[in-house]
Order: sequence, then structure tokens, then C-alpha cells
Amino acid sequence: MYTSLFLDIDNTLLDFTKAEAAAVSKVLRKYDLPCDDTAVKTYSAINKSYWERFERGEIPKSDIFEGRFKTLLEHFKESRDTASMSSDYCEYLSEGYFRVDGAEEILSYLKNKGYKLYATTNGLSTTQFKRIRNSGIEPYFDKIFVSEEAGHQKPEKEYFDYVIDHIPEKDKSKMLIIGDSQSSDILAGVNSGIDTCWYNPDSSIPRYPSKFVICNLLELKNLL
Repeated sequence: MYTSLFLDIDNTLLDFTKAEAAAVSKVLRKYDLPCDDTAVKTYSAINKSYWERFERGEIPKSDIFEGRFKTLLEHFKESRDTASMSSDYCEYLSEGYFRVDGAEEILSYLKNKGYKLYATTNGLSTTQFKRIRNSGIEPYFDKIFVSEEAGHQKPEKEYFDYVIDHIPEKDKSKMLIIGDSQSSDILAGVNSGIDTCWYNPDSSIPRYPSKFVICNLLELKNLL
């Protein structure tokens, strides 16, 4: 039924939550700021809110990188060089490439089955390419599409228009988006008219319809 699979990276194949926590902890320590679980969770919530605003088209991407640290510093009632904090964070984040359980096994399975595999991810090109390469999963992909290079981001329809323009398959009925994010991956499928498989390990409540729902990546073996 499907020939081309669009696989999200962050919190689908690579554990972004773990990478984010490690990166922001290094930043907090370097700039002599509170560094405990509460501080890390505060940053994570702020970062998520900025990306969600960006995905909804409320702010430009350029507002995210320093803005999230300005908001964090306001929370701490502290003042630091946010440009340096942002630069250090992106460097530390690029070093975080923890694989989600079952990620490499399912990629190997899907590749051996003959599917065309495409990484479809929002984020900075330098950061995402480095994480994908260093995690060891790069060889499984036929092509990697990062929103910065595409000029659009999930869930915009134009993002997958760009992806489709750069792959052999043109029939959307033969494509499947696989990802964890309702606001980017699943809504992107709704906007683009492409079937979706929602990776939902936390059994969260959906906001948008998906053709398939899985709680473990290896469940894809039963579908594909």
C-alpha cells in the first residue's frame, strides 16, 4: 500500500527530551544559573511553547532561539548574554543523539522491506544533520529533509509539498507520515492529505485523526 515513509526524528527516533535536558543543564551550569529538574522542566516548557507558536505561524523562527532564553532569564529574574546562551545550547544539543528504544531495529526492518525512508524534521539543519549522523541512523534514510532547508516547517502544507517535489513518489496515497507530535506531524498529514501513524507512547489524547496509532515503534512491523 505504501512505498514512501516520512519519519519524524525528535521523540520518534531520537530522544529529544533527553538531549534537551542534557544540553540545557550544561548551559545553566556554564552561566551560573539554577540547575535542577525544575529548572530543566521550566526551560522545556518555554521551548515547547515557542516552537508551537512558530508552528501556528504566530512568530518567525528567528524569535525562538534567543527568545526562549530571555523568557527563562525573566523567570529566574537574572540577566545574561542570551546570544551566547543560545549558541552554546545549539552546540550542546547537536551532541545529543540518544536513540529511542527500537529505533534502529525498526529502521533496519523497514529498509529491508524495500520502503523508501525519509527523515522529516523541524529544526536547524546543522544541529539535526549532526544528531542524525552521530546517532548512526543516517544510512537508513534515502534523504533527510530539515525545515530550515525546506523553507517551511511541519505542519505547513508547503513543507510536504517541498518534500514530494524532491522524491520519486508522487502519489500521496502511497505515503505515510510517522511521528509523535500532534501539532506538527499529525496536523501536517491533515493539511497535506497524507495518511499518518501517530507514535503515542504516553497514551495521550489525540487532537487530530490518525489512520494508525502505535505505542511502541516495533508495532510498525504489524502495519508495514
